[in-house]
Amino acid sequence: MAGGDDRLSELPDDLLRRVLHFVPLKEAASTTALSRRWRAPLWLSSGGVNLETGMENVYYSLPRRDDFARFFSRRDAYISAAVRTLDAADVPATRLTMRLDSDLNESVDEFLSWPPRNMDEVVSSYTNLIDVGLSHRAARSVEELRIDANDTADEYSLFDNWGCLYTVTLHTLPLETLRALELTSCKGLLYPRQATAIVLPRLSSLQLSHCEQHLSSLQRVIDAAPALDAVHLESVLIDVADKDDAPPTPSPNARCLRCPAAKVLVLDSCTWEEKKYLHTYGYDVVDVDGLKIDAPRLRRFRYKGPFPSFSFSPRPLEWEQVDLDFSGRANNGKKKDLDRDLDTFWRFARSFTSTKEMRLKVNNLEDIAVLTEARRVELLPAFRRLQRLEIQGAHSTKGRAATLIILNMLRCCPVLTALRINLTAAEQQDNASNEKGVAGTRIPQKEIQIAALLGPSHLYQCLKSSLTRVGLQFRLGKSDCLGLKLIKFLAENAMVLKEMYIDGGDQNLCEQMNPKTEKWNSKRRKSGATSFVILPLKR
Repeated sequence: MAGGDDRLSELPDDLLRRVLHFVPLKEAASTTALSRRWRAPLWLSSGGVNLETGMENVYYSLPRRDDFARFFSRRDAYISAAVRTLDAADVPATRLTMRLDSDLNESVDEFLSWPPRNMDEVVSSYTNLIDVGLSHRAARSVEELRIDANDTADEYSLFDNWGCLYTVTLHTLPLETLRALELTSCKGLLYPRQATAIVLPRLSSLQLSHCEQHLSSLQRVIDAAPALDAVHLESVLIDVADKDDAPPTPSPNARCLRCPAAKVLVLDSCTWEEKKYLHTYGYDVVDVDGLKIDAPRLRRFRYKGPFPSFSFSPRPLEWEQVDLDFSGRANNGKKKDLDRDLDTFWRFARSFTSTKEMRLKVNNLEDIAVLTEARRVELLPAFRRLQRLEIQGAHSTKGRAATLIILNMLRCCPVLTALRINLTAAEQQDNASNEKGVAGTRIPQKEIQIAALLGPSHLYQCLKSSLTRVGLQFRLGKSDCLGLKLIKFLAENAMVLKEMYIDGGDQNLCEQMNPKTEKWNSKRRKSGATSFVILPLKR
């Protein structure tokens, strides 16, 4: 609204329908009260049905008929409203969202999945909310399906049995039209064992968040989707055993995730487990090592978790972007082993030698620093296409390991053009709230020479011919600040450098650097190198 004019109502119908395509059902229906322009229910022809509600807990400690009657009455009213909306839709629904929030997971499970039942003479009229929605004639052309159940109390751990609330069976989905499937808090996306061949010809995006999933079922879903372009698994507990109630069938591919068509793969905070059956004593759960990923067409990969024990076989040859985040939890509860972690990291990094862009985040830079020349020859790969690199992590204020990891990466990247380094001093990490920039800190005249750690200069091709842009973020402090050392080192050794962006926690730092920059540029021009400018880094 501006000056009393209803500018929103002046928008064309097609644009308004596109907006309403994503609006929750209650808000979409209420638009008819906005003005005369909105009295025609455009939301019924938007193609989007977004069902959202909240659910209060049923108190099991004091079960009463009125409590359950109120619960089922609200459940039935909600489902009836969803059915009426689908009945009244002017066009088939292409987007269907079911979102339910509750203060206790038990209520969510009952709300979504309970069959008709009689409890103290209270009867529910509907079987399963998911089945009701998907079986409706107006939902047979759904292209985007999202089911999201949340525990607002957040009282249970992620992978507790209470955390995942419902199952979805593949044959209940709109198989011919579905393009995107997103499930949150699902305890199983199931492929029926006895079902005839199921095909999802248009499914291009699969996203599971805070779910439990058997690897065999997940693999059959992926196999049923020949056009599956993106697989996104976030906080998913994956059991590589075939079933949870019988010994798994031996298979040479039991520890392999195959995504033959995928170009994007995200593995964010996932846990891979296997149930070892102990005859009459049930089973034991163990972590999975040696998992293989067969996805030769991958272009983008994002991983968050401990140093991984899985590998790509075969290795994708045309990576575009790789994002590796090892800053979270420890390595699955294993005792820290620096040599093992070092070998694991660099063996994993070798899978991405063809990528053009990499973002790397670790808790401590020292954990992945290769300290000796013999080990560098053994471990360091050549990132032959890497042009853009970002490194983030904490470092000790003593020792040379953090410097060496940066030099290790420069040595590995012969055509690097853009470098960004975000540093946090380890001793400051736990006291970040008490840190303040040191205003007026002078650039130290005496430096511990990074060049002394370089080794033969011919090993750093990017410093000579390609590195033109650098960003440095650090906490300005003592005179031996690593950030200041890196500024000086790059100013003297990056021969084609044009721009350096810095953030040392002191807004006056760039201005203080001007005299130094002029001095460095004077020397650079005499040696035939380019001049460069120092500018504030935008976070």
